[in-house]
Amino acid sequence: MWRRRLAVAALVAATATILIIRYLPRSAVPARRGQPSAPAAAGGGRVPPGAPEAVAAGLAGRAIGITGPTAPWPAALRLPTTGPRPAWFWPGTGRSERIGGLPAHRLSYVFTRVGGGWAIQPDPIAPTGCGACAAPRVPVYFLASGTRVARRIGAASAVAPAAAAGALWLIGYRPEADLGTARGIAQQVSDSGRPVGPPVRLPAGFALDRGTVRGLLLTPVVLPGGRPASELWNPASGTVTRRFTGVIAASGRQIAWTGGCPERCQVSVLDLADDRLTGFALVPGEAAVNGAFSPDGRYLAVQVSFASGGNGGGLAMELLLADLASRPPGRPRARLAIVPDTWVSSDALAGFGWPERSDRLVAELIFGSKVQVATWVPGARRPAVRQVRSAPLSRMLAIGG
Repeated sequence: MWRRRLAVAALVAATATILIIRYLPRSAVPARRGQPSAPAAAGGGRVPPGAPEAVAAGLAGRAIGITGPTAPWPAALRLPTTGPRPAWFWPGTGRSERIGGLPAHRLSYVFTRVGGGWAIQPDPIAPTGCGACAAPRVPVYFLASGTRVARRIGAASAVAPAAAAGALWLIGYRPEADLGTARGIAQQVSDSGRPVGPPVRLPAGFALDRGTVRGLLLTPVVLPGGRPASELWNPASGTVTRRFTGVIAASGRQIAWTGGCPERCQVSVLDLADDRLTGFALVPGEAAVNGAFSPDGRYLAVQVSFASGGNGGGLAMELLLADLASRPPGRPRARLAIVPDTWVSSDALAGFGWPERSDRLVAELIFGSKVQVATWVPGARRPAVRQVRSAPLSRMLAIGG
């Protein structure tokens, strides 16, 4: 949760663009790409690498939203919504049903994807005038996948997924502690709130991103200059076993990171269970700014930003899908595919992820007063798309972790 909030904040700060998405004919999008090229511009030519002005020209004047043929929407697919009164929402029918067990909150609730469901908290606001202070402990609820009622399991300043399904970490700090120097206390609990093992005292200045099969993945709270370096930390020995620069996605057994991008960004994926390393390279001028693993770990969805120099602050982005299980024999290279119809201005993508237990990728796209939800199954030629009524900023879909 900490890593994703930091990545989103950096992207928003670097981006000031119009909210326009362009529909690409299938003939313009390769099914696989080893050395991907940029999408076609308005005049039918290719957008030259490292030319943001040409990217803007390629986006301008196009239809707002995904247009053209789409696949049928899966009627059973439902997504949780945040806000003062969280609810389940069925995009296929527009039906909404309030989630039980959550009292009305004057602001909003925060959803964190954990194994087997969602951890839900009232938005823990830090004390006024103290931007680096820890938020107070607030109630934590667990909502199991497919259920209608959330149950309270404890209280914490923050939560993080555990390595195993049916468990999560509750993190607390002393009141108004300076997050740059404070040491949080993390307790793993089951989805019923029962403690699992002893509490863990985190290193000073680090937040718990998530638990893994090889220890805890920690992220520095105060970012130093350059790209943040996350640490894989063994709580039993108190030692750091690995460091990763530029983590874009993590699960209980996989970590994806980019490292530096001097000329061309390389995305690396480590399977923590067997130390298998997989990776792929982006074209010059592209940067991976966010990612999400599918529930079974086979796929990695990556948000790729197009910008001069590959710094992630460009006008346009698209989603790539890396198939980590279909790498060529003897070569640690994942096969890539462009997720259809995701060539979009960078700030139109509100979120993406795998909210179900199946391999179905979902994204939310916002265009001023219009909101579209799209879902893809790997290998499908077309997305399923639904336009949903624009909601206040305090009420958004909870898609990723």
